[in-house]
Amino acid sequence: MPIQTITPEHLQKMLVEIPDLQVIDVRTAEEWAGLGHIPQAKLIPLHELPYAYRLIDSTQPVVVTCQHGVRSVDACYFLESQGYETLYNLAQGMSTWPGPVEFGAV
Repeated sequence: MPIQTITPEHLQKMLVEIPDLQVIDVRTAEEWAGLGHIPQAKLIPLHELPYAYRLIDSTQPVVVTCQHGVRSVDACYFLESQGYETLYNLAQGMSTWPGPVEFGAV
């Protein structure tokens, strides 16, 4: 299955339909804490992904986000190269996220 780009609204529906959906945020810890993050998201900064990707269940759908939707595309391509099949990129990232956010350190 190719990487799919989804809208924030689509992600909101997915979070309701799939409560344990894996949402991976590839921004920096500073962005995560200061700009807010999706409550269900797990922080794995893009530069750490080559070392930490095994923490993500490859058998389950994965939504990747960043601030504007660019780094998350790179992350999706990396995960795809590691055998992950059900990957979603959040279009425009957190910059247009209308849902709830949490603030604070990891």
